[in-house]
Amino acid sequence: MKVRNINNRVNNTSFKAKEFAVVDVAIKDVAHSFKVYSLDYDDRVFLDNMASNIKLKSLTLGSGFKDSILRTWKRIINNAVLMSGFTTPQKSFLFVEGNKPCGIITYKDMQDCYLDNIASWPVSQNKYVKYTGMSMLKFLFHNCENSNVKRIGLDVVSNSRIDLDSFYSKFGFIKNPSSERTFMTDLYIPRGRMMEYSKQLDSFIKIKEIESPKSVNLKKITNINFT
Repeated sequence: MKVRNINNRVNNTSFKAKEFAVVDVAIKDVAHSFKVYSLDYDDRVFLDNMASNIKLKSLTLGSGFKDSILRTWKRIINNAVLMSGFTTPQKSFLFVEGNKPCGIITYKDMQDCYLDNIASWPVSQNKYVKYTGMSMLKFLFHNCENSNVKRIGLDVVSNSRIDLDSFYSKFGFIKNPSSERTFMTDLYIPRGRMMEYSKQLDSFIKIKEIESPKSVNLKKITNINFT
């Protein structure tokens, strides 16, 4: 498995991100589409530059977020970027709405799948793409159904000021009663429960995979100026 440091940028002109799917969202008065790209190690320079441009303090100006919450939020984004582009079984995908990246998901594609990170952010000052997190979870369920995953597990920081437990519990994740961890909450969702919750999202979120995916240069097709 290749390892890199988010602050260690190198000159790289090779790009291997591929078109993977289109995710259509229609909930109440909200309707939009995400383009989803699978990420490769050679996309690391773009991802590092993107992360450095996500300045949450200015993007959320006036929203009342405390610095501690912004630090936790940015750490989740940086961790997701750091884990992107690793080799199998690691999978990572970038969600783009219009031409603005707005979310990233990384997980280990095994029978006991492990969700490393889901992160989203404003695309400009106080402008959020609604239901990005929900769409990424539905996308994960979709992929795990197709690959015969038995369960999905993840860990969230127990004392985080961002209420991650509540977010994941809304989509069927439950706490592992046998876990003895103090600072982390061990969550999981078994396959049957995952498919049940995934089906509930079918009327709001549609996923269409690209039949003949092409490699793309994310730098040319996206705008990472989030001001």
